[in-house]
Amino acid sequence: MQLKTEAKHSAVELIRKFQRLFKDLNHKQIAERLVKLVVAQPVITRCVLVVCRDDELYVEAMVHGDTSVSLSAPLNSFQNLPQGLIRQAFHSVEATGFELGSDNETTASLGLGDLKADVQSVAVQPVGDEDSSVAVYYCESSTDHEQLQAAMSRLDSLWAFSGLMIYQVIQMRHYAEQADKFRIAEQALWASETYLNAILYYSPALISVKDLDGNVVLASDHFKHIEGISDDGYVGSNIQDVYEPELAQKITEADSLVLETLEPHELEEEIRHKDGSLHTYWMVRFPLRDKKGKVFGLCSISTDITERKNAEDALRDQQSRLNYMAFHDSLTSLPNRALFYDRINHGLARARRSGNRLALMLLDLDRFKNINDSLGHDAGDMFLKALSKRLEENVRDMDTVARLGGDEFVLVLEGVHSEEDIACVARKVLASVARPINVMKHEISTSASIGISVFPQDGDEADSLLKHADIAMYKAKEAGKDNFKFYADGMSASAVNFLLLENDLRRAIDTDQLLLHYQPQFDLQTGSLLGMEALVRWEHPERGLVSPAHFIPLAEETDLIVLLGDWVLRAACQQQKIWLREGKYCQKVSVNLSPRQLRERSFTQRVGEILKQTGLPARYLELEITESSAMEHAGQTINMMNELNAMGVSLAIDDFGTGYSSLAYLKRFPIQKLKIDRSFINDIATDQNDAAIAKSIINLAHNMALNVVAEGVEYEEQAEWLRQQGCDMVQGFLYAKPMSVEQLDQHLRGGEFYSTANVVTLSNKLA
Repeated sequence: MQLKTEAKHSAVELIRKFQRLFKDLNHKQIAERLVKLVVAQPVITRCVLVVCRDDELYVEAMVHGDTSVSLSAPLNSFQNLPQGLIRQAFHSVEATGFELGSDNETTASLGLGDLKADVQSVAVQPVGDEDSSVAVYYCESSTDHEQLQAAMSRLDSLWAFSGLMIYQVIQMRHYAEQADKFRIAEQALWASETYLNAILYYSPALISVKDLDGNVVLASDHFKHIEGISDDGYVGSNIQDVYEPELAQKITEADSLVLETLEPHELEEEIRHKDGSLHTYWMVRFPLRDKKGKVFGLCSISTDITERKNAEDALRDQQSRLNYMAFHDSLTSLPNRALFYDRINHGLARARRSGNRLALMLLDLDRFKNINDSLGHDAGDMFLKALSKRLEENVRDMDTVARLGGDEFVLVLEGVHSEEDIACVARKVLASVARPINVMKHEISTSASIGISVFPQDGDEADSLLKHADIAMYKAKEAGKDNFKFYADGMSASAVNFLLLENDLRRAIDTDQLLLHYQPQFDLQTGSLLGMEALVRWEHPERGLVSPAHFIPLAEETDLIVLLGDWVLRAACQQQKIWLREGKYCQKVSVNLSPRQLRERSFTQRVGEILKQTGLPARYLELEITESSAMEHAGQTINMMNELNAMGVSLAIDDFGTGYSSLAYLKRFPIQKLKIDRSFINDIATDQNDAAIAKSIINLAHNMALNVVAEGVEYEEQAEWLRQQGCDMVQGFLYAKPMSVEQLDQHLRGGEFYSTANVVTLSNKLA
């Protein structure tokens, strides 16, 4: 009896001892202390506690020497543990041990072969009840199996007590995991509410949720801007209480459609804001479902697209203006050459079907150059505008008046019956032109010469009719001006002296009748010389200096444009090489390319040959390509431009704004510069449309890291406007007219342009 009482007291003391050891510990600390108590036996070098939770085995704690770790990691993630032995212990519910090397087959099957070399024996101690194990202690020793077993026996009290503690560990860990899940869910709910509140408060969209009765239960803060909604917000309101009846009816019908079809619905509506402005909203509505899929409400998200709509309208207006400008003369608003060809081709088609005649009148003003020279270009432009209106007044609505360029106009008369009818119109036109026009308080009178060709006897195509009318017009000038002439067979031979024919131009190229003029380009901010554009001129032995406007079209119609282009390119490179050698000019020289040159497959090769022959480094050459030419065969042009760019030649797009560049192509052009067409510069300081287009071009170029050059700058108002918009470079009469090499040499010194030849810088003078 005394022995039983002593044993009872001994057990109670043991339990109290363990309770003191594990008091106020969490599940991780309990697991770690249990393992440390095992390793307190000197024989045991490593102890691992493996528990079974939710039918999975986890390594809960591990102690190896002085290192202890609380893990709770899956058993199968530990390659240096005998997983077979540990799993077997869970199933057998019996303690067991092995001395390594005693049975190689058993060692391999239980996974003991991967243990460290200093491990001599291992043992496992299941913990739990008789039917199942809740945990297993795995122990290693550097001694033999007998000593390890003795040490394990000394821990019987720990094995008995640890069963209770491990149940507590499992429950505490389960509780901790649930607490973590709850905390994560609580944080997710808080984050969701925070995000939702942020969206509802800061979103510039109208976001609302309505129940099935149409009552608003949730709404964004942006509704406070809507007319009819109080500062208290939209929540609790009904559509009928807020919007005007017509709009409320539309929204109600849209809501009903969504709830009926259970599909999203989109519509565009205008809603008035409290400030009185009308905004366009793109509304998207869709049903809301609960977890079971039952519809419990409707959500609406309305985005303000007013700015986009305005931008689209502005873009359409600009596109319409660009379309108009592409087919109309910018000065007179008459059809230009492109629209003239379209009109006359349609007229010829109608004439062929009906069997009627069609007359083409080519009108050229006599001595118009005197107006520009005496009163200036502004006066000349005003005169041409007034004259264009007079010409339109003298023809029928079915007829066409077009301006081909300069002071040259063309009239297309359809449905004419006799030459007398045509002559009557010609006399009316001449009389109208001869009437004085008041320009800048001056009464200006002039006359015109008209050449007439008639379909079908003078040609059955637009080009042949235009050519024959041109010959007849020169014949009218030869007859004393202020006259008109019908084309007649044999007239071509007598007009040879007035036409720039192919043989004359070919001879000009061969006999050095051609020369180059140069127009400087300046930095708009600093005034420094940044470029020079080469312009070809023809010094005809009989007609004197001929403008390119007269002989370039002739060269374009023949293969001479290739020879002419090569001459210009070679001459420009030679002169640039001379300037570099003399130190007078060290920037780029620009050369214009024709569409015909761009279509030549060997063009890039010729450029390389000319650069090599003249000895000019490619970086001093810039080639200008008109926007319309670049877009004509965009793919081929891009390949050629890439080849030129690879050579080191700079590239620029000329006449930008008139050729309908696709941005998809423009961004692929390896260019460094855009030149704004002069038609946008003329009225840039007074015309809002021209200003808007020019500003858009400047912004577009800068966004693409390109420099911008404005052509045709003649007045300080134009220059100041361009300067304020950040335009990079300018060229025009305000700064310098095109000059011959001899004239230009008087202004060039040390790479800079001096407007007065006699100016000498102070530093040079002192030197």
